Amino acid sequence: MKLIATLITACLAVILYVSDENISECSANLTVEKDRKAKSADEDGAQFILILTNTSNGTKTFNLSTKNLSTPCNNKTSQYNRGTNSNNTVLDVSLENISSNRNSSPNASTSNVELSSGESYKFIVNVTVPKGTPYNTWSCIEVEVNSEDCESLSETQTLSVFVVDPSEG
Repeated sequence: MKLIATLITACLAVILYVSDENISECSANLTVEKDRKAKSADEDGAQFILILTNTSNGTKTFNLSTKNLSTPCNNKTSQYNRGTNSNNTVLDVSLENISSNRNSSPNASTSNVELSSGESYKFIVNVTVPKGTPYNTWSCIEVEVNSEDCESLSETQTLSVFVVDPSEG
């Protein structure tokens, strides 16, 4: 009986070890530099610097994407506490690489990044205001990171942009 209990305990320990190892195999951290998640945008737009860090045990390929959120966005906790409660304004968003340690294979793109364990990738989210966009409105943009190697890995950051009226400058 003691042998069976020892074998069961050993099997559970192996299962837990493998589970913990797999969890750490698929992890990443996405942060906004200086935690500046809200900015105003004029005719020159706005830029956010984000940092993706591979906290997995091995090399992983990450996919970066952005989308304009449709839910109302009026960042009341921000210093830019103005604007309406209407639906989000749709702004133009693009990604720009600023990391010197970026994988530069011929097939690489700004939205596809391969990082070794512990390596970080710094990039810019450029937000521009299309002509005809109403002033004093908000836009929320979600930046999402997924891994081709890990189905369950998804990291997001939401950026808030207030479209200013240039005549109030």
